[in-house]
Amino acid sequence: MKYMPVVMPEDIDKYFYNRTKELKILNTNLEVLEEGIPNQFLITGYRGIGKTSLLKKLLKNQPDKFLTAYIDLSEIYGRQKGKLSEEEVIKEFLCTIEESLNQNINIFKKTKKKIYNTINQLTLKDYNFNSSSLRDLPIPIIENNYNKLSKYVMELPQRIVDSMKNIKGFIIVVDEFQLLKTLENPEAFFWLIRSYTQKQYNVSYIFTGSVSNTAEIINMINGQTGAFGGRMFQLNIEAFTKEQTKKYIDERSNNIRFDDEAFERFYKCTRGIPTYINSFCNILPNNMICTKEIIAESFILNIDNIAILWLNVWGTLTDKEKELIILFVEEDAMDWTQLNKKVSYSNVTLTKYLDMLSNKGIIEYSADGKYYISDMMLKKWLEIKKESQGRYPQ
Repeated sequence: MKYMPVVMPEDIDKYFYNRTKELKILNTNLEVLEEGIPNQFLITGYRGIGKTSLLKKLLKNQPDKFLTAYIDLSEIYGRQKGKLSEEEVIKEFLCTIEESLNQNINIFKKTKKKIYNTINQLTLKDYNFNSSSLRDLPIPIIENNYNKLSKYVMELPQRIVDSMKNIKGFIIVVDEFQLLKTLENPEAFFWLIRSYTQKQYNVSYIFTGSVSNTAEIINMINGQTGAFGGRMFQLNIEAFTKEQTKKYIDERSNNIRFDDEAFERFYKCTRGIPTYINSFCNILPNNMICTKEIIAESFILNIDNIAILWLNVWGTLTDKEKELIILFVEEDAMDWTQLNKKVSYSNVTLTKYLDMLSNKGIIEYSADGKYYISDMMLKKWLEIKKESQGRYPQ
């Protein structure tokens, strides 16, 4: 029986589909690391579009001459109960580099002692590293310590490359990078990274996240006045076309079939976003031809399963964020003046929460000056829940 996963599978190669163009573009621009040309990347796209699976596939298939590291900021965000600090992020960078080295025992033996000695000097305390990870180290939060630690960690990838004859580059992916906006001074953190990339010729960073292209954090990292000043290689991952969606379902589903009208309705519901395609196909009847009526009924009855990622996001939002989203559901797109008339709080508060929703990839700002919900699946989920239950989800 075939299955279309809605969570990250262990075997990326088995379930990975398409994206050959994106992989080729990224690999071409990473290959020059060996020549001392360190491109830096910003990868964006809707939730569920496949950014994480694309980048895990990219790292998995890198040649041995490149070391790779994958940093998921949502893990730190969760561990710290929604409160990120610069120290914790830098510490996670160090832990991830350690894990990368641990995969190559020859490199790890040569660098392990140096790393631990440095941490001991920074913390002014001895630790037993035989049974614990660097992640467990209680690094003090003091300015002098952070300065030393950040300098050491940011310089470490290039030093590793310089010290190893067969290693030609280090590729570091920072996933859910939009969470860096919750730092006390995110702009300074981006400038910290930028300052070291200017002096390192064999280290590439790939920042990725579900964030609106008009979000403040995009300008903060890669706008003309941002840390990287528009120099990052920016790639937006697009949804599948109708043709790609049809081919994908034919090849990967458990014999899901549609008549023409049904497929048009299916594509309108999923908009070619792989997570929605997979979750919808998993609840459709197989070995029979689906009609548009079957699609419509299945969509409404199984909306929680199809829009599962939004159930998770909704539970993390504040009351004011939810209030604004519901306002967009009921009023559709609105400009600043229209919004200001609808809410009871100050301009400063409104701006704050609009920025938060934009940085989370939930709303976008259009060319005609209006804010709107970026993913219609979220809007449809809320509309269906209100109609079926008489109220919006809490």
